[in-house]
Amino acid sequence: MEDPPAGKERKGATDTKSVDKNEEEGCFRGLLEWLPCFRSYRGEKGEYFPLREVVMNAPFTTDSDLLYRHEFTSNYISTTRYTLWNFIFLNLFEQFQKAANFYFLIMAIITAIPGVSTIPLYATTTPLVFVLAVTAIKDGIDDYGRYRSDKEVNAREVDVVNPGGSTTKYKWEDLKVGHVVKVKKDEAFPADLVILASASANGECGIQTANLDGETNIKTRQALKETARMSVETLGKPGGIRILCERPHAGKEFEGRLLIGPGSDQSFSLNNDNVLLRGATLKETKYIYGVIIYTGEQTKVMIHNDPPRFKRSHMDVTMNKQMYLIFLLQFCIIFTATVLSGWFYTNRGDRHWYLGIDDTSTNEGTRQAIINFCAFYVLLSVMVPISLYVSMELVRVGQALLIGVDNRMYDPEDGKFCSARSTTLSEELGQIQYVFSDKTGTLTSNQMAFEKASINGRLYGTREEVKDLKVDKDPHPSRQKTNAFSPGRRAGDKETLLGPEGDEKFKIVSQDATINSERFSDAVVMDFDGDPRFCNMSDNSLRRALLDGDQSARDYVLALALCQTVTVNDDPNRPGRVTYQGESTDEVALVTAASMHGVRFVKKKRNEVTLVIPWETSPSESKEMKVMDMDRKESEHKRGGTRKISGSRVVFKILQILAFTSDRKRMSVIVQFPDGTIRVLTKGADNKIKAISSNDKSVNSKKLWEQTDAHLFQFSREGLRVMLVGQRKLTESEYRSWNAEYEAASKSFADEKGNRKQKMEKVAEKIEGNLQVLGVTAIEDKLQEGVPQTLRLLKKAGIRIWVLTGDKQNTAVNIGKSCGLIGWDYQLVYIRSKQAGACKEEMEGILQALSNAESESAALMVSGDSLKASLIPGNRDTLFSVMNHPKIRVVVASRMTPAQKRDIVTLVKEKLGVVTLAIGDGANDVSMIRAAHVGVGLRGKEGMQAANSSDFAISKFRFLSQLLLVHGTLSYSRNSTLILYFFYKNVMMAVQQIFFIFFSGYSSEEVFDGYMLNTFNLCWTALPILFFSVFDRPANVDELLEFPQLYLPGLRGEYFNFRTFWLSFVEAIVHGAIVWLVTWFTLHNIFDSYWASSVGTYTAVVIVANTKMTMITTTWFWFNALILFLTVLVYFMYIFLHCGPIGFEFSPWLFGVINQVMREPVFYLVLIFLSFGVFLQDFTVAYVKRIFCPSLLQLVQECRGDVALKQKLIVALNEGVDEFKNKWTQSDHEKKVKMVS
Repeated sequence: MEDPPAGKERKGATDTKSVDKNEEEGCFRGLLEWLPCFRSYRGEKGEYFPLREVVMNAPFTTDSDLLYRHEFTSNYISTTRYTLWNFIFLNLFEQFQKAANFYFLIMAIITAIPGVSTIPLYATTTPLVFVLAVTAIKDGIDDYGRYRSDKEVNAREVDVVNPGGSTTKYKWEDLKVGHVVKVKKDEAFPADLVILASASANGECGIQTANLDGETNIKTRQALKETARMSVETLGKPGGIRILCERPHAGKEFEGRLLIGPGSDQSFSLNNDNVLLRGATLKETKYIYGVIIYTGEQTKVMIHNDPPRFKRSHMDVTMNKQMYLIFLLQFCIIFTATVLSGWFYTNRGDRHWYLGIDDTSTNEGTRQAIINFCAFYVLLSVMVPISLYVSMELVRVGQALLIGVDNRMYDPEDGKFCSARSTTLSEELGQIQYVFSDKTGTLTSNQMAFEKASINGRLYGTREEVKDLKVDKDPHPSRQKTNAFSPGRRAGDKETLLGPEGDEKFKIVSQDATINSERFSDAVVMDFDGDPRFCNMSDNSLRRALLDGDQSARDYVLALALCQTVTVNDDPNRPGRVTYQGESTDEVALVTAASMHGVRFVKKKRNEVTLVIPWETSPSESKEMKVMDMDRKESEHKRGGTRKISGSRVVFKILQILAFTSDRKRMSVIVQFPDGTIRVLTKGADNKIKAISSNDKSVNSKKLWEQTDAHLFQFSREGLRVMLVGQRKLTESEYRSWNAEYEAASKSFADEKGNRKQKMEKVAEKIEGNLQVLGVTAIEDKLQEGVPQTLRLLKKAGIRIWVLTGDKQNTAVNIGKSCGLIGWDYQLVYIRSKQAGACKEEMEGILQALSNAESESAALMVSGDSLKASLIPGNRDTLFSVMNHPKIRVVVASRMTPAQKRDIVTLVKEKLGVVTLAIGDGANDVSMIRAAHVGVGLRGKEGMQAANSSDFAISKFRFLSQLLLVHGTLSYSRNSTLILYFFYKNVMMAVQQIFFIFFSGYSSEEVFDGYMLNTFNLCWTALPILFFSVFDRPANVDELLEFPQLYLPGLRGEYFNFRTFWLSFVEAIVHGAIVWLVTWFTLHNIFDSYWASSVGTYTAVVIVANTKMTMITTTWFWFNALILFLTVLVYFMYIFLHCGPIGFEFSPWLFGVINQVMREPVFYLVLIFLSFGVFLQDFTVAYVKRIFCPSLLQLVQECRGDVALKQKLIVALNEGVDEFKNKWTQSDHEKKVKMVS
């Protein structure tokens, strides 16, 4: 089995390097070849892994075998971070990696040293323990939830097939590699399985992967036909089947081989289509049998179960930088106090007899100074607000909850609100400078509808849409009756194909086609399958071309119907009809278009596709390919003078499917037609199909290319998604030769020549060449509702928007223009060169042209191929200069791969240092979303991968304006105030201690009691600012959307930066100094009591801090007014209790102090004077700013209730915020607006 060589680690990887491939790789492979069942497997980084051999129904039974010898893990899973034994230690280790926590740990250690600090140990440990405990409880609750979920999953049961065919219930955690399990409909797969058989005769089953990637559409998986026919008894036979496959790895591809028979006489290739992943759910199939190949931590879902990358907001980064400056300032103060304390001890200590200083030597003074140095650090630790971190987390959680219940971001279609998946980035939403957006499914609705077609150079398609799908009454019934069939045509080939009575019908009369009254009625009416919303095109001339025998039209429509991976399901609303479902809505649109023009895809078996075709099939075709005439018989059904006859059911044999990949950008099917001919049908991106099309002029004429290119350009100009369709005819010998090579590649394993996928793609390229171009498909992807308005708001807010898409460049440009992203007066600048040197020259020329251009606005267009040349190290700086040129308003990058999207976002982040946001809806946007500072995922038709990888998940692009301009603006403003206020009150408190140090002979005595220090941040200044930071609203929602320029202060970082932080810091120092000087020199002189002055000063600091809170509050609710009142009221109750009999046990020195203080009228005068002083200072500053230098927010507030003035302000703002503010005068309202006239 998987017996590893001696010394090999359990994970199976080696560190083989590629320094000397001939020696090292050869030696490694040689070491493994002598072991049975081993082959070389090359991983993504060049490592080699031995293969895994799975023996069906012969699992290993001992733990030692499972975990060590065979390296098969248990199926037990655990997603918890902690265990019961390591929780305390691991959680504390994680928390002490935060600078503030570690800082206070050091302070607590210093306090615990006897004789160093006069502050009791509880004064420093209580805040630290509170912060650590709250965080630990939160982490513990989260982890316990994961533990309960794991326990429930591990205890689930599934049927395991025993030898003989009977089944036994096993818990998931007891399953082992090699077990054959029976999974029933709507049950989840307990491990990674290879499907062996199903309730369906052909071994097919439907699965839903919503738990893995969020996609709710049904995907098809299929058993090998050799195992699908096996009985349950055969499946239960131990050792009857063996599977060779890779060791567990993180790659998306699966490579394996299934061996049947004791001597492995039969070998069959296994790939992703044969694998059922743990967590997926069985749908539309009663049951399946599968053999387990990966268990527990080795399953794909667990390997990819990595936690999301932790993102820190710019506000956190800025705050940490200020913390370092505070540490420096703190050190300077402490160092000064330390030097002075040593000097005082040596030179003045013996003058103060009550200090008991006997030794005033220099050595003793130095020793005492060192002790004081540590004590001063403890005393001034209040300067660093440790509770700020907990408060920030609580506030962010509150803001995230408000985001999650915002009715303006509720989508009735999916019934979901915005989801804040990250609670650390709420204020980051208010600082976004660059938005990188996908196009398809993000700006557009991803509701694909077939719009137009170009077939053999001829354009088909009208703009008429099907509004009422009922048969229109023909005004000439007699003509319809006589012309229903052409002369000599059989009844089975009637032009009008009708369904059962009551079916929905449509009839569109082509306006430009010439109608032959001898052969056709005025309108060709046909049945259809599928949802008509996927096809806007209904062209009568195309139906007539099919019926008239136009071979190019027939080949084109057949290619649409056959080159696909769509599944069919019965339509519950239309008995006898089917609906289409596929992983790609583009394919559904193409198959629906074929159906609406007569070629209906009605059934799919293992390697067969059944179509209903409206033209006659020859007897030879019927004999050759089993033409099914049972539904082709005449079904006389009169309705309105029209005869109803079904078409011919024809079975096409699918020989191979060459799947679409992001690298190939095309898919192909090899089909055997009813006449025995074999064709390759290919569709894909126009540039890829052009590259592999035939250069033979007799196959693809010059005229054909001219017409096709013109239509491609026309379609892309209209914003339509385009693809080219082509075919190639093969001889049977060509196919057999190629198929043998392809089968060999499909059974191979990775080696130095590449992995299986690469080998298969190389072989596929050989058969896909020399294509005959059949035509072009044009699919419309409509803009989402509200996209133009949202983009306009974001642009007014100063946000730069870039579109990164995989679509054709012209399509992306025209979508950009239609949604208003690219102005019609913008100069379009293109980077087209694909070679590095030429690309750099082109970009330098663009820079020169932009400098000399008269236009002030330009849009840059770049394709993925050009971007490869632009992103090489020598060209990156030039590319960045072009992209960031002042005149470049928009960048549209087309034909982008996921890696290139990520590189663009990373380039802007690294070069500019700006705050970025990426938004997308598909799996190809995940890397871009993770690379940006803020990732927003749309719950779209491409699945939930983007939403699951994002920081915020929304359902519509238009919600982005509400998320940024409302929640982002408010969260940034609130959190900026929160940080400034926390430092303000803590610095004001620290100033009291600093003054006391200098007033007390540079001693290390504390100015306040330890309990008073602890309750200051936790009780008397906590709740008001928390409620403010969640609910304060300086501008209401409508104002924030009417005036998107209110977003600019956050974008520019005006509320929280170096300047605002240190202005607030200085203000706290000034207020703290005033409080100290006023209270100390009044109360101390009256009472001549140290603790009376201490309690009076502490009370003054609490009152001043809460007075400051009232001044910064802009929106008053009843609850925050009540909280503020109760905070002050409860404080006085506390201080009475603390200075009374209850507090005597803890702080006897405070007994009766508050009674003395409260009896003195001067105390009240001091509180009123200080409160009024703070109020007057803040009021004066705000008044002067509003009069002489008003902010835009203040101007908006002045317009409340005055509609006319508000409209004038909006008009004035169109000139630009800065210009407007410069013109704003200080007179009355009307004069303030007249400056724009």
